[in-house]
This record gives sequence, C-alpha cells and structure tokens, in this order.
Amino acid sequence: MSIKQSHSFSLGIVGLPNVGKSTIFNALTDMSVPAENFPFCTIDKNVGVVEIPDERLKKMADHFNAKKIVPAAMTFVDIAGLVKGASKGEGLGNQFLSHIREVDVIMYMLRAFESESISHVYDRVDPVADFEIVQSELILKDIESVEKRIGSVEKMSRIGDKEATKEYELLKKVLENLNNEIPVVDMNLTKEESEIIYELWLLTSKKRLFILNNKAGLNNERVNEWKEILEEKTKDMVLIVDVKLIDDMVGMSKEEVNEYVSMLDEKPTTMEDVIVAAFKCLNLITFYTGSEKECNAWSIVNGSTVKEAAGAIHTDLEKGFVTADVVNLESMLEVGGWVNAKEKGIVKNQGKEYIVKDGDYIIILANK
Repeated sequence: MSIKQSHSFSLGIVGLPNVGKSTIFNALTDMSVPAENFPFCTIDKNVGVVEIPDERLKKMADHFNAKKIVPAAMTFVDIAGLVKGASKGEGLGNQFLSHIREVDVIMYMLRAFESESISHVYDRVDPVADFEIVQSELILKDIESVEKRIGSVEKMSRIGDKEATKEYELLKKVLENLNNEIPVVDMNLTKEESEIIYELWLLTSKKRLFILNNKAGLNNERVNEWKEILEEKTKDMVLIVDVKLIDDMVGMSKEEVNEYVSMLDEKPTTMEDVIVAAFKCLNLITFYTGSEKECNAWSIVNGSTVKEAAGAIHTDLEKGFVTADVVNLESMLEVGGWVNAKEKGIVKNQGKEYIVKDGDYIIILANK
C-alpha cells in the first residue's frame, strides 16, 4: 500500500521489550529517553526528528551561501514494547497498537544477541520467532478492525449499494488472508483496493524495515541465517546493526569514529545507514528549492507530480499551481548556477503532470 502524499514521514520502532528499541532511538535522535533493563520502560511514545544525510543540499547551500539550511527530515517514534496478547490489551498493548496506526513505516527491532545481564521476555534468542509474535498481534488487531467494518458495510451491500458491495467483497478477501496469517502489505492489493481500505488504518498495511541487533563480529553465521530467513519470508530490507556500538559512536567526532571503525574487522552499519534505509523503504525522493535566503530539501513519494510536490511546500502553492521551472540540481551547479543553466537551455518549463525526479531543483509559479 502506498502512503499518502505528505512532506512529514514517520517511522515507528517496534519489538518485544529489551531488544534495543530505546537505545537505537537515543542514538538516532540524540534525545534522552529511558532505556533501563525492564519491560514497559517506554510507556509514553517518544518522538524525535532526524535529518536525512544529504551532500547535494550542502553543495547547493555553499553555492548560494545560504543564510538558512532546511534538510529533509524523518520522524522516529519509539513505541512501548509489545508482548503476546497485546491485541487483547496485554502489557501496554492498546497504547502500542494505537501509536502504530500513526506511522508510515514499521521498523522491527529484533534481538539477535545473547546476554546474561539483559533479560529476554521469553528467555530465548530467536528474532524470527519474535517477529512472528509481533506480526501475529498486529494481524489479530486488523482482523478485529475488518470484522467490525464488514458488519456495517454488509447492511448497505444487501440493499444494493454498489460501492458498499465492492468494499464488502474486498473486506471478505482481506479477512480471509488475515485469518491465514498473511499481513495486508503482502496481499498485492491494487491501488484502488488499497485506497478503499486506507481509512481503516490497518496495522499490517505498513511498509517494513528490519533491524537485527547483534554485537559486531559475534555469531555472524547464525545472524546471517536469520537475515536470509527474514528476507525470504518478507522480501523486505534487513540490516544487521550493533545498536550499542551505534549509541557509543554518537558522542564521537568524525575522526574518532573513523579511527574506531578502522580497528574493527568490517565496517559496521552506521546511524546514517539506518536513516538512509528507512528513507528508501518509504520509496521517497528528494527535490530542492533554494536561494541566498534559504535552501530546502523536500521529501516526496517517488512518482509524485510537480503539482503534488508544490503541495509539500505549501498547500496554497498546489491550489494555485500554474507551471514550474525544473533542472537537475547537480547539473545546475556544474554550469555555475541558475542563470547559466537557463542560458544553456537545461532548465525546462513543466506542467502539472510532470513527474518529479530525484535531485530536481524546482521553482514553482503559482497564482495567489
């Protein structure tokens, strides 16, 4: 299912208690939230905004000598640990599930490390089984939501309402799949079908990213097996991350990080790698606007029109959209700026149906 057009995207970090959710959240956002070793430490959701690493934005800001730089950003939400029975309110289940409804993508934090000092809620280490527990709870909650909707749509379908009949048939198909433990995201629904059930905010319709939390250099063979199983099972991106190492590197300078990493056998997954993976998972691209006053990077869903991109900047620009001048940012910088780019004919005037490309520099022309 595609996420709705927006310039504010969010990712929810989920998993069982004590798997490293709050630790990676702290590292990602450099915010201070509790991360003690006991279940349900994170009771209220914690929200942090993370900048998307972007060399092109830096180059553009240097070119304009911009007074202000506004990078693209992503919101990370640290969600309370889930346990079996969450769909029925066990642990902090109801809070957990309501917070998931608000995010665009779910990042599953899965424990792949042994530790005598950090307890596992089920006294074993099996990230695949942990994922299945979390997903099963989300499926159970979705079954509840779909059954409730079927009850109201069925009455309208019986009296011949065509739209209600179409939705009723779709909901029956979705329910059958959910009962067979197939999440919505794996149902290959059409764009129209996805839009019909969008308002139900089904939890398993979210895009997914998986983090296997494992100490760098330990149990590599076993962790790689888990990674392969998850990739085969979900067809989604799976990263092996030493969350504690990422957290340790937060306070270091770039030189200290490089020196530290050079002592390891292989380059570990970094905080930037996780952010970029989340960005890719959402199928986002970046376009740019800028001048001496301010340089901006904007995130939109790949496939968006330039008119929709205008709406990411301000709704009034989308409503009053007339046309847009577009050029690839790096091409513009290579020839020395906007004036030279226009003289060389690489700036193109585009109408509202133009599909924005990653790296476009855009000037929107709109009626007030």
